[in-house]
Amino acid sequence: MRRGIEELSNDKFDVLVVGGGIQGIAILYTLTQQGIKAGLIERDDFASGTSANSLRVIHGGLRYLQTGDLGRMRRSIKARRQFMQLAPSLVRPQGFLIPTSKRSLLNPALMRVALFLNDLISSDRNQGLASTNRLPPGKILPNCDFVRPFSGSVEKSFQSGALWFDSLIHDAGRFSIELIKSAQRDGAVVCNYVRAEKYLRRQGKVCGVEAIDRESGDPFSITAKVVVEVAGAGRAKLNNNTTGDFDRTRRTWLKATNLVLSKTLNSDHAIGLSGIQKGSQDNNSLVQQSRYFFFVPYSGCTLFGTFYSVLEEIPDDLSVTQEEINSMLAQAQLLCPEENLTLNDVKMSHVGVVPAGIGSAEKFFTIEKRSSINTETLDGFEGLISVQGVKYTESFQVADEVSRVVGSRLGHRYRQLKSRAVVGLETCLTTSIADLARRAVHDEMAVHLTDFILRRTTLGEVGCPDRRLVQDYAVAMASEADWSAKRIDSEVTELYKYFESRGVRET
Repeated sequence: MRRGIEELSNDKFDVLVVGGGIQGIAILYTLTQQGIKAGLIERDDFASGTSANSLRVIHGGLRYLQTGDLGRMRRSIKARRQFMQLAPSLVRPQGFLIPTSKRSLLNPALMRVALFLNDLISSDRNQGLASTNRLPPGKILPNCDFVRPFSGSVEKSFQSGALWFDSLIHDAGRFSIELIKSAQRDGAVVCNYVRAEKYLRRQGKVCGVEAIDRESGDPFSITAKVVVEVAGAGRAKLNNNTTGDFDRTRRTWLKATNLVLSKTLNSDHAIGLSGIQKGSQDNNSLVQQSRYFFFVPYSGCTLFGTFYSVLEEIPDDLSVTQEEINSMLAQAQLLCPEENLTLNDVKMSHVGVVPAGIGSAEKFFTIEKRSSINTETLDGFEGLISVQGVKYTESFQVADEVSRVVGSRLGHRYRQLKSRAVVGLETCLTTSIADLARRAVHDEMAVHLTDFILRRTTLGEVGCPDRRLVQDYAVAMASEADWSAKRIDSEVTELYKYFESRGVRET
């Protein structure tokens, strides 16, 4: 696995995917599974944006019972199963608990019916899964042990809880890399740190992109019969560079943030509690109520969120302010008072960007609920497919739809394929620092120390590693990438800047 600049420049592709988050990677993987020659470019590192900054939950769609959207619920159940088949060692069952009360709509009797329906509708949820990865049925827990850390915020009437099971992805970076490696084995050409500047247009069609290798600064062109754009917040600028029409593709974006807390508040289950965030509302729900925040056990810590705020413009580098951390911590303290959480319990934050619903404004916003695939022309030019994903869980569903559209344009017959594991247990076994660095540089396209620490390993997923370890990792990577002492210092500095932007107080 290496940066295929020469191949991208010289080869002619059936499809070029612009954007290497989980949605773009899923599209690339699906296209190559269909036997379509595809390439992919990503302006930063693979899956380094929103894809790497979430609560890691792969949803089975229980929430869609509330809206009566059973079709979407079934698709989510299928998607969750596909994730667990693709990476059985990384995507594992996770219990979720919410308190129930006889005095609310979330009463035990109603939730018991909801859990029964969930189990009935998902009766095939474990089909094709290993016995160790099977999702148990949901149930009502009559005792209140699970609310012990939250007893100060939960009313005394909350004496039971509704338990159901979804899945949690335990190393999103590894999952993405293994998908890319699988696609490469099937003929894909991929490259990180390549920025698409504008679309190539010829004879009424979009036929590729003009790009820049951000590592060398060299411009080059990539040609393809079809371009699939999955650039997210970068879409407007790319379209503007091509057509000069910025406003037509402009939309509101939200910053999505989760805190990483050092304490494990519940080692067995994720806990969902109703909280309030000013300005947010769920317009798709049949019953309006406060939004749920979840405390999710992860890697010996707790992920808490998700919080949303409107972005007036998209910065090149996302960050979280101390004021935002204080506000999120205050919500955690309100929901979990008996743990006496302080700033010292905040290890870092995960930050990403998600699309806001149409009509959102600064004082009132909704979160976009549905992915979209736009096949309209760009300023009269055909050949471009623009994709906006909104749910990590749905990335392969959207990819499947895109592959059908692409196939129809190329005259390629669609094939129904079974999911096969791309991540085996042996891939996840810990090896020496030198071996990890060697694999990252030579086999997994790690260009910077941040790539290695944050996405080729889980060393920096819940906080910055010890300074001495960081130096050891940098030296190990330098020996493989032939870095100078000056380059090592620069890479270490950039790593610390990243953690500082995520609210790490000391490194």
